[in-house]
Amino acid sequence: MRRTSRFGVISCRTIALVAVVLTATVSWAADWRSLSPSGEVSGIRIMVGSHALSYYRFDSEDVLKFVVEGPTRVKILTRLSISNSVLDVGDDDSSPANAGAAEHTYSVEIYRDGVLTDTRELATKSAGPEAFYIALTPFTPGKIRRIYIDVPTGTHSYSLRAVGRVRVDARVFESTAEVPKRVSIAPREYGAVEMLLHREKELTYYITSGSTPVVLDVVGPTTVKVNTRLIFSGSMFGEQVYMLGIRSGEDEEIVYRLESQASQTVVCRDREDVLPGALRSFELPVARGLHTIVLRLLEPGDGELALKFYIPRGDIANEP
Repeated sequence: MRRTSRFGVISCRTIALVAVVLTATVSWAADWRSLSPSGEVSGIRIMVGSHALSYYRFDSEDVLKFVVEGPTRVKILTRLSISNSVLDVGDDDSSPANAGAAEHTYSVEIYRDGVLTDTRELATKSAGPEAFYIALTPFTPGKIRRIYIDVPTGTHSYSLRAVGRVRVDARVFESTAEVPKRVSIAPREYGAVEMLLHREKELTYYITSGSTPVVLDVVGPTTVKVNTRLIFSGSMFGEQVYMLGIRSGEDEEIVYRLESQASQTVVCRDREDVLPGALRSFELPVARGLHTIVLRLLEPGDGELALKFYIPRGDIANEP
């Protein structure tokens, strides 16, 4: 049975067009500037075509550190350092000529402000004649594999660490896009974190499901833009209706009714058995002062809803 507040159900059928317009204010352009590492770092030169490029090396003990001011996006070009003795063997002992076609896997741990936030699993092959170390060494660089990081608001220290007995060479770049008009904010409580992929961009969403709400602390006056994506399981087809209850402090709960279909362009990074729904958004006005907003998925009762929040950049400085 559907639940509503005494304010009734707020339908969001017409919100999709508004969401498209607002989303454009937080997209990043594909222009980059080099970002220098911090602390002690081991450098190595790689010849790529006619260009000698400086890379920075890290492994399981010597990490690569850099500091960046968010919100922004960071691109990391990585090359696995592959032993020539491995290449000599090839895919099997009988076909050394195919050595360059062998796939090599490696993992990179990403730490933000000292906390492990992500681990990227990568696979590469020898770059062959396309790239080689300028210094004489029994290693060959692998083909480039890219890592993208969306940096939240504030100054953050990042560290990259290789997993296992491998060495990785990297170059780090920061987006030169204009400062977005809106910045994302993270809730205080949530059921889980869901990483969504749209082309090469990673989006961090927060899950409410069942009895587990998402709790957001906001200092007004401001307007919170709420992005919602229903998580579609294998048994959900076509258009789906979902109900989101929102309560601010002691105010009566307001229920939003939204409709969505499975997205054709966005996927879940870590789950292949579900799909995120198409984006549905709305705005919540917040009065002056500190407010605690509780959001919970009412229907479907056994479903999951992914949420992401934005406020105008200038409102970050609001004081309670």
